[in-house]
Amino acid sequence: MKLAHIGRRGISVCMIDNVLRDPEGVAALGFAQPYAADRSNLYPGLRAPMPESFSTALRAWLAPILQRNGMLESGQIIHRDTSFFSVVTTASADLLPIQCIPHYDSPDPKLFAAVIYLCDTRFSGTSFYRHRKTGYEEITVANRRNYQLALDSDLRLHGAPKKEYMNGDSALFEMIFSNELQFNGAIIYPGRVLHAGNIRKQFSSPTDQSEWRLTITALLQAT
Repeated sequence: MKLAHIGRRGISVCMIDNVLRDPEGVAALGFAQPYAADRSNLYPGLRAPMPESFSTALRAWLAPILQRNGMLESGQIIHRDTSFFSVVTTASADLLPIQCIPHYDSPDPKLFAAVIYLCDTRFSGTSFYRHRKTGYEEITVANRRNYQLALDSDLRLHGAPKKEYMNGDSALFEMIFSNELQFNGAIIYPGRVLHAGNIRKQFSSPTDQSEWRLTITALLQAT
């Protein structure tokens, strides 16, 4: 387990190797799922819900790790989560403007995100960003409105972002940290930090499963 403190605010990001006992078996299960687009969010691909037994085990395993490294306080637990097998499938040409910039999951300081990588190193990991105009690295309840106003101003000045995945510095955002993808590795970070998966800027939809960037993605609610 490695803990990085990133950006000007020293945001804690946790990286763990060898997460699953049988990653090949879990990956095979992932490849066999009936996937569907999830219209309730802006994930650029397809997802399939994880079994509740997996979610229960994930919460029980991860909470003491996050307590030991200080991302959770000693009395905090992860009391629920939403977990999915996830595959990026949206071609760059089909992205919405909001999918072409870093995003945050929630301003809630008790919400964490986790990604478990079940693909090989032909693919890339996850990066974190700073908004150049405001200097924000995390979007909170206190700064969310100012961030949106500043972002709207950016878009009026620079125009809509190119139809490509966010992968590195841009006129509006600066990369502050990037982790390398490792099969059966995981990264856990606060849901309010600006982030994006490292997808090729010009990405074409996969033609078969050998081209899948298969991950387990989870949002973890602490209390």
